Amino acid sequence: MEEEVRLGPTKKISLQIPYERLKEDLENFKQKTLEFGASMAEIIPSAWVKVDERVRLKCAVPLCPLFGTNIYCPPHGFEPEFMRKALAQYSWAILYALDVIPVEHFADRPVEREFAIQWTKRNMEIAAKVETLAFGNGYYLALGLCQFNCLRVLCKQERCLILDGGHCPFPLKARPSMEGLGIDVYGLVTKVGWDIYPIYRTVNPKEVPRALTVGIVFIY
Repeated sequence: MEEEVRLGPTKKISLQIPYERLKEDLENFKQKTLEFGASMAEIIPSAWVKVDERVRLKCAVPLCPLFGTNIYCPPHGFEPEFMRKALAQYSWAILYALDVIPVEHFADRPVEREFAIQWTKRNMEIAAKVETLAFGNGYYLALGLCQFNCLRVLCKQERCLILDGGHCPFPLKARPSMEGLGIDVYGLVTKVGWDIYPIYRTVNPKEVPRALTVGIVFIY
């Protein structure tokens, strides 16, 4: 069941938004992203977001254990060319990240299994809140994305119910991961100027200065 949400504002839809209003709204959304729990947030041109088939390929080589289990994850979901065309229609986005502290929550395999879901849920909640806030303020095509797999975070199933003809228990919260759509998250975070490090199955946690969980909301 979906949780009840707090009542929010609504503004008249405008097909053309004056630059000054857009600038003010973007700053407000950025500030709200931080208030919702992000450690850092930036307003970025959507053109900075690159969709790369190699990112999606990494879901299959080496094979991710979640491959094929979720309607949003490869080989299901939206193809890179579709995403490239869709995201090209946006001009601005809010990129955000949460510092995972301690880094062992992502970088130490036994510990990561316990805490990764909690961090991803926090990320997913921020994406949904900022998307809803933007929608209520007239940006009706706002789109929030985060990381990982909503299957494990929300409904905790082994296989997405929709793949077997069922219904999603969390239709307003479930969303694709950035990497599952082919978005080059490492490249984007580096372009913004944030430090990010590769974390892999056998990494030495002491060698990881920082761990991040990243999300983005396309606004307009």
